[in-house]
Amino acid sequence: MKNTLKRLSVTSFAAMAIFATTTVTDASAASGAAACSTTGASGSLTFTNWSDNYVDISGWVKDTAADGHHVAIQLLSSDGSAQNYPWPWHHEYDGEGSVLYVSTHASNANGWLRYIGVVVAVWEGDKIVRTCSEWA
Repeated sequence: MKNTLKRLSVTSFAAMAIFATTTVTDASAASGAAACSTTGASGSLTFTNWSDNYVDISGWVKDTAADGHHVAIQLLSSDGSAQNYPWPWHHEYDGEGSVLYVSTHASNANGWLRYIGVVVAVWEGDKIVRTCSEWA
């Protein structure tokens, strides 16, 4: 009887240790950052609470040239396939030296946040002139 209780105790302890490890791992989401620059613009995004389906985002885009163009920043994401998910652009129109700060989140139930990064672009009206991108 003592031997059976001892085995049950050891088994229960091992099961609790596995559960505790799993719980901690699942609860601690990933984080990361990506930044890039192109002629006329630079920007960066920081990612927290990152999973395949959700991420908190903070960052900025800066207009670095007096060229008459405006700048924008965009979340870059993929589920691992050859295509990227089309997230909205955040535009800064105030000219050279101006900075737009972004604080938001993204969510998608289909795993489109498995890989994430940043796109920084210089725009002329509604057309992109130059871009750079980097994955986190």
